[in-house]
Amino acid sequence: MMVLSGWAGRAGTVAGVALAAAAIDLGAKAVAEAWLDEGAVRGALPFVDLSLSFNHGISFSLFPAHDPSSLALLLAIQGTLTCLVAGWALAAGGGLERLGLASMAGGAAGNFLDRLMDGTVTDYLDLHTGGIRWFTFNLADAWISLGVVLLLIDGFRLHRRHPDTGEPTP
Repeated sequence: MMVLSGWAGRAGTVAGVALAAAAIDLGAKAVAEAWLDEGAVRGALPFVDLSLSFNHGISFSLFPAHDPSSLALLLAIQGTLTCLVAGWALAAGGGLERLGLASMAGGAAGNFLDRLMDGTVTDYLDLHTGGIRWFTFNLADAWISLGVVLLLIDGFRLHRRHPDTGEPTP
């Protein structure tokens, strides 16, 4: 088995994580579109239902893109930001930071490709508790959130100090 190191190893890790995240997300969206009717709610877990919806905007339906020019602008911004995050993942110093950024890039790529195909992002996981419906999201959003959590964990690890010397600990 060949083990890649240096830039090739970083690129392999980033590409593998991002491609897997995007592929799993797009596959789950295809299954949701095939199995669910838009607006119908199917119970899944005590705090998550399956409910198909199509988001014309970004997070929480902000900045909806209903016409071709606004869609083109949204895709350009979304594509640029996805590439920037992937670039940051390649340049990341540590493994957890790289995994977090690669997960975010994969989720962003999944939503970008979904929007590129039909102008909307498919959402199907409906988070709720106690009769209050919070928001509907997809696996791409979960990959992005996981990436943020990994970055936070990595940041907290970097800022730990040795109790006796006060020096940063690895």
